[in-house]
Amino acid sequence: MATLRIPILPTSRGDGEGKTQNKTPDQIHRRDILNREDAYFHTNIEMTVCIHGVWDEKNNDMTPASFVVFTCEVTSLHEFKTRKLKLEVDFVNVVDGVDGQRPLSNMSIIARGPQVISRYNRTKVALKRERSVDGELGADLVVKPGIKLHQLSSQEWEAQYFEEAKSGKRHASSTDHRYTKVWWIFTENRKSRAGVSPGFRVAILLKRETNEPFKGNVAITEFDAGWRHKGAVTWHDFFSKKDPEAEKDKIIDAINFDPTADPIRPKWLKNVEANQLGDLETEAGIDKQYARVWGVDL
Repeated sequence: MATLRIPILPTSRGDGEGKTQNKTPDQIHRRDILNREDAYFHTNIEMTVCIHGVWDEKNNDMTPASFVVFTCEVTSLHEFKTRKLKLEVDFVNVVDGVDGQRPLSNMSIIARGPQVISRYNRTKVALKRERSVDGELGADLVVKPGIKLHQLSSQEWEAQYFEEAKSGKRHASSTDHRYTKVWWIFTENRKSRAGVSPGFRVAILLKRETNEPFKGNVAITEFDAGWRHKGAVTWHDFFSKKDPEAEKDKIIDAINFDPTADPIRPKWLKNVEANQLGDLETEAGIDKQYARVWGVDL
């Protein structure tokens, strides 16, 4: 599978032109995955880290491994807020089309980040109860008429609302139980309605059987900015001039990975050794220093 489609509205080609497609069919490690701006949202996804190496050289585990990080921005250009966003990454083998005898990479997802995170927004909620009676309570518990008693009781507690990021991974098929597909769902704080954090990173740690090339597909498969946004989109599409390149803009080329190619290693990346990629795996997924959600982890 070479392409995936996403429901982000295309408009006239401009700054993002060509950034969803490989310069040539065999381009390796394309960094600009998606750069698109419609009438209401700016979307940018980059591959900011790509390191190939081995799992645990110190303990003689030379299993091929890869570490990949995508940096994502989904920014509102108007008053609309992203309520829910689902991002998916799917890795596939490169099959030799000539004789089919080429070894396969047979990658499998070992860890991802963020795995599950929540940012809590504690809101105070008050409850008051009032009661009044005519009388006076004496020590002998006899009610004496003529005096009014007003009794007030109140309780106050904190209710929790949260913005959440959760993820999962899926098998390659019903018979191939390697984990090759991973997804993240980001949802807004339902109390504050401030929208999903516009910036975040997702990280993936793979094991591979060989150092053969493989491919990765990235797609935003769900996007919800509320019913008002849907109405505005319909209105905009009705009155806007159709872009002849719009259909092409919906297509995102697969990323070509080559474990023998040079790594992508930004300056901010610390404590990641190509010969010890297995150290990145933790019980809670990949550490948040590599898979941040801006406004939640920062």
